[in-house]
Amino acid sequence: MNPHLLTLARLSCPSVTVKPVSHDQSDLQPSEDKASFEVLADDGKVIGYVKAWHDATDYAGFVHFDPEGNIIDWKVFNEYSRQ
Repeated sequence: MNPHLLTLARLSCPSVTVKPVSHDQSDLQPSEDKASFEVLADDGKVIGYVKAWHDATDYAGFVHFDPEGNIIDWKVFNEYSRQ
């Protein structure tokens, strides 16, 4: 997994544990450019999800969902916004 994606996921929820979700075996083209994460409370309960991505044009971002799939937060970055 691209470590940059884990960094993006942590931006959304820095005070909780973020655990990578293993990709489904039916995914024909696994990618280092996108990843999914579970957001875990201290007791290990899933309290949300984060999907993060980074593409070849140097754009990256994440979407943070609650357990029901509603969007809580999202951000998109490019090389200029990270300077």
